Amino acid sequence: MQTVHQLKALPSESVEGSAPKAGRAENDFILQLTRAWDRDHPQPSNDRRPFPQAVVRVIERPSSATALVYWSDPGTCHYGYQGWRATTATGEGVCSLSGTPIHRGDPIYRPSQRDPKPQNASAMILAAAMPVDEEVEADVHE
Repeated sequence: MQTVHQLKALPSESVEGSAPKAGRAENDFILQLTRAWDRDHPQPSNDRRPFPQAVVRVIERPSSATALVYWSDPGTCHYGYQGWRATTATGEGVCSLSGTPIHRGDPIYRPSQRDPKPQNASAMILAAAMPVDEEVEADVHE
């Protein structure tokens, strides 16, 4: 898999330019190889998540309506102990913890709104995906 990603990263030469025939044939071969790899090895569907690179962990559940969440996303923000509150979804989305689709009206958790608004304010976690207090303790200590 690393080899295929490295082949994709090779600079592409222009077809009209002065690239010799052998170079063009090699580029065509690499293109066919990487397309075949992508077709035969589909990537997980993280691309439908609004924050695909975010690391999300539930740290603590102070009550059934609240949670402390560790959120780290290299593209947007980092929150070590972010408060989340139970609410209902006002629109469609994807659970940041499980990747499960969220529909309008589903019970969810959202980052607590404060001033200024957090960078991950649009993130949601399905209430059904939220671990219970015993599971949180087990996850933190392992």
